[in-house]
Amino acid sequence: MARIAAIVGCCLLLSLFPLQAQVTTLTPKVWNGEALAKDEGLFYLQGSIIDSNAQHKGGSFSFIIFGKNHQKAYSVQLDTAALGQHPDKVWKLKEDDYQIAQVQHVDSQGKRWIWKGPYRTALQVRSKSLSNFGIWYLVQLKQAGQLSILIKPSPNTFQAAKSQGSIARVIDAVSGREQATFEQKAAARQGEIRAVMRSTRTIGMFYKLNLFRQNQYAPTVIGVIQSNDPDLRTCYTDFLDRGTPGKGTISYTMLLSHQSHSIKSLKVKQAEIKDERFLECLYYKLMALSFPIKESMIGELSLIFQVGT
Repeated sequence: MARIAAIVGCCLLLSLFPLQAQVTTLTPKVWNGEALAKDEGLFYLQGSIIDSNAQHKGGSFSFIIFGKNHQKAYSVQLDTAALGQHPDKVWKLKEDDYQIAQVQHVDSQGKRWIWKGPYRTALQVRSKSLSNFGIWYLVQLKQAGQLSILIKPSPNTFQAAKSQGSIARVIDAVSGREQATFEQKAAARQGEIRAVMRSTRTIGMFYKLNLFRQNQYAPTVIGVIQSNDPDLRTCYTDFLDRGTPGKGTISYTMLLSHQSHSIKSLKVKQAEIKDERFLECLYYKLMALSFPIKESMIGELSLIFQVGT
């Protein structure tokens, strides 16, 4: 029976990701109040990480969701915070039903915890609506490296004043039930593009990768990093927002594992920016990435950060 269950689980995962080895995960854009296209919606969620002794822990986790209709996979990273607050981030996606395929968490000791789906229910993202993905409880099981996940519906925590007139309502992502309605501005109702006026700065982030004898795989690995570029840049923008200007290169030695399709080991070789929060942010975001590689390999990765106005 155990073997049959394993085969069924394998088939479910393959049906979720057709040609799984060739699927590239994308990073959804963070919403900044701009008007939405007719086929776009938003989502947010809350998260809590719990150890095997039922103690709540801080930290972050990443997850992959897969659109049933558009057949695209998206990777998202969430920093946990106190529950019941207005969300720090809201993401933008195409209207679709999204299946949760994988969740992973790297703890403060660098240990990786993974849950593999699919989850029993899909999550709805609807046009001009904000989907409340609920509260995700991640439980570290006694089996090393294994997570359990439970998603519980939650009341809406998104504040009406933050709607920017671009969204019509908040819905429960599982049931589709309406949780709140917002007044839309005329421009948003008519689908016009509304300019969002804010100060801007030019941030350069460049990559160098050497996989030595396996450099033929470098474009694949760099492609994953580039697709997650906006998420990695937030580490640098947060660093700059703390009033600590600086630019420079961060170089790593790393080991990529084909079994986990992720970075197994990541060590700083040289850091011209020595801010601990910045380096920790980069570490966790890089460790959360998923790479469609068929061989394990070692390499050196450099991230070059520049800023201008």
